[in-house]
Amino acid sequence: MATTNVVNLDALIPREDMGTATETVGSKQDRIDIHHLLHSSFFVGALRKPDFQRETARWTPEKVVDLVRAFVDGDLIPAVILWQRGSNIFVIDGAHRLSALIAWVNDDYGDRFRSREYFGGRVPDEQVTIAERTRKLMNAQIGPYGQYAGSKGAPLTMGDDMQRRMGNLAANAIVAQWVNAVNEKAAEDSFFKINQAATPIDPTERRILKSRDAPNAIAARAIVRGGTGHKYWKDYSGAAKLVIETLSKEIFSALYEPPLEEPLKTLDLPVAGHGYNALAFIFDLVNWANNVPEPNRAKDFDTLPKDEDGSTTIRYLESVRDIVRLMTGQHPGSIGVHPVVYFYTRGGEFQPTAFLATAQLLKELEAGKVLKRFTKARKEFEEFLVAHKEFITLITKRTGGGQKSLNRMVRYLQFVLDCVKEGKSDSAIAEALHKSEEFGFLYSERPTARRLDTGGSGAFSRRTKSASFLDAAIASWIEGLARAGSSSVPPDNSR
Repeated sequence: MATTNVVNLDALIPREDMGTATETVGSKQDRIDIHHLLHSSFFVGALRKPDFQRETARWTPEKVVDLVRAFVDGDLIPAVILWQRGSNIFVIDGAHRLSALIAWVNDDYGDRFRSREYFGGRVPDEQVTIAERTRKLMNAQIGPYGQYAGSKGAPLTMGDDMQRRMGNLAANAIVAQWVNAVNEKAAEDSFFKINQAATPIDPTERRILKSRDAPNAIAARAIVRGGTGHKYWKDYSGAAKLVIETLSKEIFSALYEPPLEEPLKTLDLPVAGHGYNALAFIFDLVNWANNVPEPNRAKDFDTLPKDEDGSTTIRYLESVRDIVRLMTGQHPGSIGVHPVVYFYTRGGEFQPTAFLATAQLLKELEAGKVLKRFTKARKEFEEFLVAHKEFITLITKRTGGGQKSLNRMVRYLQFVLDCVKEGKSDSAIAEALHKSEEFGFLYSERPTARRLDTGGSGAFSRRTKSASFLDAAIASWIEGLARAGSSSVPPDNSR
């Protein structure tokens, strides 16, 4: 599961195609000191990441602060590995290290001018919150760079720690090692060899990196940023680019607005959980919506051909848009499923496989032209799902995450729906599941009771607070249903 407690520094070193030919310039820099890291410096202006490089959004606020602390305290920082192509300096290894220092020197932790410009002015609330948390932590433990830069020539006004760190800043530098690859293919091979050895790239991410010119990878990257950020579709025609960005923005908004805030205090939740750092889920969604098969082995990657003109990427995006419209939003054909019923655990956690399973069920019902029959059984169907939310979690636990549990989860939803259509009560459905060969384990493995989770601190965790809110809100909703005998959609109690 992707973590959301990470700082997005992706804008600080832009991406570029390693094959782009540019004018050859001067000698290679062996030491990178603090002055090289200002946005106005020639060195930062020349820095690039390979266009296939994963996002520079893997470090927590604490790790960013630790890196800067190591630099100002004169501790050893591992060398960065660079490759020069004309006037561009590509970071083969060390993008997070350089970006953390650039962030401190320029006071941009994903929320200031360079980042906002890079993301087209569309910076998620979660990204801003984490940036502010990082800045506050940095200022408290180290101090802003401007404080050091403004103290030059005034040593008598500085404390001992700051004087020592000022001396370190004047003398310390990061060592730069240079790859002597003769072409971009050799440099790319060096990137994967070095990064796989240092911090292994997970299989999904490796698929995206290796298939970066394929329509599924481009569509996923476009959606996850709502059509902003680095434009992997930049080589397409103006019309194609506009369509890709428009579709991506629509899909992102439908999935992730309003943004998720924890602990939960409202039932008005985004249908797909946190929109921050969600590339793996979006990639799975794109592949599912377009029937892209899973590789046979984890180390394999997709064999889809390069999308030369953007037309296939647009078709992939349209497929995702159509299923998202079916599930949510104001589109006339929308079923409007409520995320609390289908996609969230009792603790308020989004379940990606439950989302895909529900999408698969609705897609099959639509193809069979039986959606109207579903709406007639919907109230009782959703009441059962809410009353037995732990069953979805148990299916994932028993079968495994992602595609492994998807088909079984779809069969579970269809089993319950068929029982409801047959007029079976909650207890009768439970008995049928218990007797079934495939789903009998749901009863033998279900927890007898939930414990309030304080995380060992004596204070209730965000998950427990969310669970308490959801329990009370859903109980109130079901009670209202019993009185009204109508709506199967939980209300938004924030209004």
